[in-house]
Amino acid sequence: MGAVTALLHGDRDPSIAGMVIDSAFQDMRTLATDLAQQLGFRIPGLMLSAVLGMLRLSVKSRAHFDIFDLEPIAHVDQTYIPALFTAARGDTFINPRNTDALFEKYAGDKNLVKVDGNHNTTRPKFLMHSIAIFFVNT
Repeated sequence: MGAVTALLHGDRDPSIAGMVIDSAFQDMRTLATDLAQQLGFRIPGLMLSAVLGMLRLSVKSRAHFDIFDLEPIAHVDQTYIPALFTAARGDTFINPRNTDALFEKYAGDKNLVKVDGNHNTTRPKFLMHSIAIFFVNT
């Protein structure tokens, strides 16, 4: 969720020197659809929309924010902060397609590094070195 938060805020704060975006989702609808498919549920689009609508209302009444505002894909084309995007090829929680879509639309200087593993796999040392070099150069 930190990567999504950074992307939602990046277009409003040009003082940020650089961002590492690890396994961000592009929007809540895509995330919900991907998770349902990953869990083996075949949910018709209309039913998924209804469930998301109920979830949206519940979150709005309890947490006072709209989950449909969690849409970093709508912000990245106006974000110019240098960014290093990364995702695990075997991530079954946040499909790496999300990172690809965000990276493709991102307006600023950007790099993409894919690693082996899943969402919770410890990231390899070469990625940590790449991140360090990225921040030294930004």
